Parts: sequence; structure tokens; C-alpha cells
Amino acid sequence: MSALVLRDNLTNSGPRAPVRAIAIARTATAVRGLDGIRKGELVRYLWEARLITTLRPVVNLAGVNLKEAVFKDANLYQVDLSSLSLNNANLNGAALDGANLSASDLTGADLNGSDLICLSHRSSDHETRACVNLSHAYLMDATLINANLSGANLARANLFSADVAGATLNGANLAGANLTGANLQGAKYNVTMIKVKNARGERVTEGPTRWPRGFDAKAAGAICVDC
Repeated sequence: MSALVLRDNLTNSGPRAPVRAIAIARTATAVRGLDGIRKGELVRYLWEARLITTLRPVVNLAGVNLKEAVFKDANLYQVDLSSLSLNNANLNGAALDGANLSASDLTGADLNGSDLICLSHRSSDHETRACVNLSHAYLMDATLINANLSGANLARANLFSADVAGATLNGANLAGANLTGANLQGAKYNVTMIKVKNARGERVTEGPTRWPRGFDAKAAGAICVDC
């Protein structure tokens, strides 16, 4: 992979460049023989080489098996890990601000204490936000205890029996999500516009938390921070 980056200019290649197809094939092949720790190391290398970021993804990992990969305390902000097998992956304490995990299978994954909040990008005339995308993700039996999911998109995510105790859900979108059996004890949410800190520590405005139709967050043990 290093040779493709240094010799074949993979990072700056075009969408249909043959070098991209080679990089994807080599990654998928290499992953098959790796344990969880080495899978995590490979993904960290791809991220550090700016090959799998949401801003400009070069290597599409869709379909790659990252089951039981270890990303404990990893810094992977704005990583693109969409449409992947991440069953039982260890993302404990990982910085995943602005990441794309949509449609990925995170069944049994450990996301305890992870940061999954929005990133802001400011230019001279406007500000854009990149929020974590977990829409349509499979999070059955996943643990998200004390995870920061402020502003995250969890629309239609499957959180069956997930442990979301103590998580921060201010401004999160859980419309259409499956929360059957999920533990929301002590999870924090809001019902009006509030000011929160983004990944840079800046104060930004967050809209109300959106729940599945008819869902009673208070009855589920969640705590309203602005009621």
C-alpha cells in the first residue's frame, strides 16, 4: 500500500484510476489474514494516509470484513467506515467525530466512551458541519455507555438491546430507529434548541433530539437536559 501511495500517487488519483482498484483489492485480501489488532492498525494507516476520510475517500472499504477490529482510543475523526462488517469491533474511547458509519454492521461492538459528535469547518463566509452518520447501522447489543452522540444521525438504526446508558443524545436524530430493549437509563436529550460544545470545544446550536414516533424517552429512563 505504501508503494501505491508513494510511487503511484494513490492519494491524488482520480475516481476511476486503476491504482484505486488495486488498493481496494489489496486491502480486502490483506484483511482476511489479520487479527483484530492488525485490522485496526491497517485502518489507522489508511486514515493517516488520508485514503478513507469522508471529505475525500480514495479507497472504498465497503464490504470489507473488519469483524473484531480493535480501534481502542484511536483518533479516526471523519473516517469513512460505511457499509462494513464491524461486528464486535472495539471502538472504546475512539474519536470518531464526523465519521460515516452508515449501513455498517456494529452488532456487539464496544463504543463505550467514544466521541461521535459533529465537526465544524469554517471559511470566510460560512460554516459547514460534518456530523456522525449511523443511519441504517446495525447496533444490536452494542455498548454505547457514556458515548457522546450529540448531533449524530441514527435514523432507522437498529439499536435492539443496545446499552446507551449515560450517553449524550443532544440533537441526535433517532427517527425510525429500533430501540426495543435498549437501555437508555441516564442518557441525555433535549427538547428545545440548546448550545453545546462541538469537537473543537466551540459553542454551537443543536436542535431537539428526534425520537421514533410515539417513543417516551422519559419513561425509558433518559434525562431531559432542558425541560
